[in-house]
Order: sequence, then C-alpha cells, then structure tokens
Amino acid sequence: MTGTRRSHEAECFLEALQGTAPTAVTACEGWTTHEVTAHLAAAAAEISRHLDPYLRGDPVPRTRGFEEREAPYQAMGDTALRTRLETEEQTMRSMIDQVVAREPDAIIPWTGRQMAVAKFIPHMRNEFAIHRWDFEGDGDAGPELLGQPELTEHAVAVLGQILLRRGREHDPNPDEDFHVRLRSDRGKDVRLVVETGQAGLQLADDERDEPYVELDAGARTLVIWGRRPDQRGRFRSFLPAPMLARLQALLAGY
Repeated sequence: MTGTRRSHEAECFLEALQGTAPTAVTACEGWTTHEVTAHLAAAAAEISRHLDPYLRGDPVPRTRGFEEREAPYQAMGDTALRTRLETEEQTMRSMIDQVVAREPDAIIPWTGRQMAVAKFIPHMRNEFAIHRWDFEGDGDAGPELLGQPELTEHAVAVLGQILLRRGREHDPNPDEDFHVRLRSDRGKDVRLVVETGQAGLQLADDERDEPYVELDAGARTLVIWGRRPDQRGRFRSFLPAPMLARLQALLAGY
C-alpha cells in the first residue's frame, strides 16, 4: 500500500515497544503494554471498518465500544499483536488517503458524532504519542512529540468535552461556573470552562486575564489527556488551592 507515510509518533511508539515487556504496567490505569497495543490496533481497525463501506457507497456502521472491538486483539499473543498493529495502521492510512483524495472534506459518523476523515490522522498521532508515554515516560522523544501545538489543538477541538467526561463525575462543585487557562510556552492558551452545567476545553482566541496555570507544552498535552508529568516543576499553579484541586479533578481523561 502506498500513500501517506507512517507518522513520526507511530514510529516512535513502535520503536519504544520493541524494548518493552507486554506485561509492563502502564500509566493507563488497568492496562499493561499489551492492552495499550491492543487498543491502538483496534482503533486503527475500527477506522478502516468505517471507511471501507464509505468508499463503496454503503452505509457506515455504528462505532463499536472499546471492550467489543479490543477483545479479539487482547486475546492475541504479543508477537502476533505487534505485527497486527503495524498492518492495521498501514491499512487505515491507505483508506484515509483514498477517501481524502476523492473527497477532501469527507465527514463520517464516528462514536455518535460526525468526524472529518482527514482528522483521523492527527487523532491517531495523538493516540500514539500519549500511549507511548504511558509505558516509556518521556524518554528521548516524549517532550518533543507531546509538545507539538497541532496535537494539543486537535485534542481540544475534537475532544474538548469528552476529555472532561470522567472528571465531571468527580467534580467537587458541579453546579459552580469555572474558568481556568492552561498556559504554555508553545501554542494558544487552553481554557477549561464550566458554565451552566456544561464542561469543555477550548482554545483561547485572546489573552484575557483569567485564573491560570503554566505548563511546558508537552506537560500540558499530558494533563489535558488525564495524565500527570513525572518530573516535578513542569506544572505550576497560580490558583488558590481549592481551584487547583478542582482543576485536577476535572482533568481526569476519559
């Protein structure tokens, strides 16, 4: 298959995977490296499962939940699974290329919403970068991979409400409005906003004076995905303690 080259993030994930035991417990709660690998292989396969009928002009199926689509991959032996990840990722890229070449602005149903097909590329770049960190930590590539502004911008624009879904279940003041900026040395401010019972992440279009925290770009990506940087000093707060505690409760990922 030809077309778009494998992303740098996917290459870094696969390289780090070579030296990691499948049983290694990761920063993704309840998952070893084997489950993380299954998650990514299943995600690539699910995207292809949507794009294949779309290319043929057939109805796009419903998006299966994580447990349903990942179970067959989790059951594989680790060597077979790692090979399968590479195959599924390659197939996914080929199908995305075919759709975008024919219809650059194509949109398909995905997880109960609408998703631009071209957005699956930055989405999977995010997935590979975050989940590489889950089992390897920063390493040599982590800060550079995670600090790319376009990955943060994609996560906020596409997953701005979803990334707070679990955190809202533990919000200590769910009915109280909340506005905090996550500032970084790279890219726009990210605003965490709770208003009229709705919570989400937004990209700021101004430099308004609001309560804020400061993070390096890579640490900010980790935090909005519900992770916590290993190295102290990368996340600095200028909030009263109760606001910081609420911010951290909300940023629990999904």
